[in-house]
Amino acid sequence: MSTPNPPLRFAPDGGPDDTSPDALFTAFREGSRKKSGRFTFTWFVAAAVPVVLALGFFTLWRANGTSFSVVTPHGIKVVRAGMSTQEVGGLLGNPLTLQKQGDQDCYRYGRPNFVNEVFVVYSVCYEQGQVRDVLTHQYSAWQIDPATGAFVAPGQPPAAPAAPAGQP
Repeated sequence: MSTPNPPLRFAPDGGPDDTSPDALFTAFREGSRKKSGRFTFTWFVAAAVPVVLALGFFTLWRANGTSFSVVTPHGIKVVRAGMSTQEVGGLLGNPLTLQKQGDQDCYRYGRPNFVNEVFVVYSVCYEQGQVRDVLTHQYSAWQIDPATGAFVAPGQPPAAPAAPAGQP
């Protein structure tokens, strides 16, 4: 336990009575009052940093919403007739595109890619703001041979170049 430092006494000529290092450098000794101020500031910063981080994460969470994408064969089964565009958007996320088919607005969902040989895109069609139909479209990622311009089926090697006319 530390004891408070006695006040510095002054001589009649204006100088300090006690000129020993213990009397002159009280701010640098253990138990000085300055340390408690630094200690309080450290605790304040230690408490403020997690609060600021939590506020930042909460703001990001609110901005991005609580929805997650379930654009999978199983996840698309959650979509039911009569659901609104907001309900489907909350489940499937943002659509790829909008396609009009007569009185219906069809939004396409999925992840087209050229890594897999085949990929699926789903169309959710609405009439008057409610789901009327869900369609599945399967696409093949065909390649174009740069040398010949021929289409190459997924998983197939490029065709051998044809021999010029007149050669075996």
